[in-house]
Amino acid sequence: MLFNLICKAYIRLYILTALKKLLSILFIVYSSSSIDINAQGLWTKKASLPMAGRYDGISFSVGNFGYVGLGIGSVYSYHDLWQFNPSINSWTRKADFPGSARISPATFVIGHKAYVVTGEDSTGNNFYTECWVYDVNTNIWIQKNNFPGAARTWAFGFSIGGKGFLGTGNRNGIDYYKDFWEYDTASDTWTRKTDFGGSARGGTCGFCIGNKGYVCFGNDTINAIERDIWVYDTGSNSWTRKTNNPDSGYYGANGFVINNNIYVGTGVNSGSPYERRFWKYNTLTDVWTREANFAGNGRANSCASFAIADSGYLGFGVDSVPNYYNDFYKFYPDTLTSINEISTIKTSIRIFPNPSNGKFNIELGMRN
Repeated sequence: MLFNLICKAYIRLYILTALKKLLSILFIVYSSSSIDINAQGLWTKKASLPMAGRYDGISFSVGNFGYVGLGIGSVYSYHDLWQFNPSINSWTRKADFPGSARISPATFVIGHKAYVVTGEDSTGNNFYTECWVYDVNTNIWIQKNNFPGAARTWAFGFSIGGKGFLGTGNRNGIDYYKDFWEYDTASDTWTRKTDFGGSARGGTCGFCIGNKGYVCFGNDTINAIERDIWVYDTGSNSWTRKTNNPDSGYYGANGFVINNNIYVGTGVNSGSPYERRFWKYNTLTDVWTREANFAGNGRANSCASFAIADSGYLGFGVDSVPNYYNDFYKFYPDTLTSINEISTIKTSIRIFPNPSNGKFNIELGMRN
C-alpha cells in the first residue's frame, strides 16, 4: 500500500515535469515564447453527514475508511460515531461513544484502534482526563487508564512507532498548557516527555510523518494567534522550531498528511476570521506554499479532517453567524489546475481538459 502511494505521488510529479519539458521543447522549436503550468489541489464536494451540522468533534482514518464523531451543534453535543466510505461516497453510523457527550478531545490512531482522550462538556464546566479506545474491527469502545495531566480541551494528538502522544490544550480559556505525554498501549501507561517547544496554547494542529511529529498554530495565554510550526524527534526527545507560516496565524484550523506534505487551513485568522485559505507545508524542504482555497464557506473547528490513500477530506465546522455545517469535501493534491492557452505567429497549442488530475490532451496546430 505505502509503495503504491509513493509511486502515485512520483508519477504525478513526473507527469507535470515531463509536460512542462515537452511544451518547452516545442516552443524552442517553434517560437521564443514561454510556458506557464500551474498545479494545486482540487476540492470536490462529497456526501454530507446525514445529521445536523457540528464542530469541535473528533476525526481519524483507519485503512480505507474515515471516522467522525462527537462535537457540538446548534442545540446539543453528540456522542455518535460515523464511518465514511470513499469508494461509495456514503456514511454509516457505528457504535456510539459510551462516555459523556463531549467536545474537542485529542485523538490518535495506533494500528486499527483510535484513542480519544480529554475534552470538555457543552457547558464548559466539566473537563475530562478519560482515555477511551475504539476498535474499528470489533466496533467496540473500551475505557483505558486516565490521562495523568490536568483535565483540558483543545489538545493535540498524534502517534509515532506504536506510541500515542498528547500535549498542550487549555481549560476555561484561562489555563493554557505546554506539557507533552507519551502513551504506551502495551502497559496502558502515560509518561511525561519534554514539554512542547512553543508557548502554552490550545487549538493547535498535530500531525505525524515517519518518526517525527509536527505541531502548528493555536492561540496562547494572551490570546495571540500563532503561526509557528515545531517538529518533535522521538529519538532525542526534543523539539525544533521550523519556518513560520507566512500568514498571520490560525487557531481552530484542520488538516491532513499526504506523502511528506502537511495540508492545513480554515480556522480563525487574525486578519480575516473564519478562513477558507489552505496551505501546504513540505516537511522535506521546510517550505510553505498557498494551496487552493477550501471549497466550502469559511469556517473553524471543522472536526472532520483526515487522509485516505492519496486524498484528503475536510468538512463540518462553524462560522461567526453561527452556521453549523455538515458538508464534506475531498481534496486531491498536485492537480493540473491551469495551462495558459498559447499561440504564436506560427503555432497554436491547446491543452484540455483544463483543469485535469488525470488524462489530458495536447493539440498542436500550425497557423497560416
